[in-house]
Amino acid sequence: MRIAVTGDAPCALAPVRLAIRRALKPYGVPARAHVGLAFIDDARMRELNRRHRHKDRTTDVLSFGQALPRRAKGATAARALRPEVDGSLDLGDIVISAAQAGRQAERRGHALGREIAFLAAHGALHLLGFEDETPAGYREMVALGTAATDPRRKAGRDVGH
Repeated sequence: MRIAVTGDAPCALAPVRLAIRRALKPYGVPARAHVGLAFIDDARMRELNRRHRHKDRTTDVLSFGQALPRRAKGATAARALRPEVDGSLDLGDIVISAAQAGRQAERRGHALGREIAFLAAHGALHLLGFEDETPAGYREMVALGTAATDPRRKAGRDVGH
């Protein structure tokens, strides 16, 4: 999987890339898939959040992917993705506010790199139709994101995200 990074990454990228790959691997995302990962400031994130979610505040992560069939998630969503003419697969983009991630990491008492890796995995799961707007969806995404960032931890354990 190709992960193209733009913006100033606030931490080492190897664990972040690994978290994205681990989050997507169980769902059969093809090796030729491409994901964009962008680091932006709070002002730009607030603008994107306002434009796309009608929420006039910054947020930690947003994802912009292909339109998926209603209720499709995971492997079902991965099978519905449309490849480009050349056979490549543009999965979408994950956008992270480095400043918001920093505040969250500090509040939670863990390293910024861990927070960024979790948010990247979380954003990747959104690209496959996972949602966190309901309590059950939120718990599922926390479990999957946690498993992607630290496979030694038991999936389903809430780490405060």
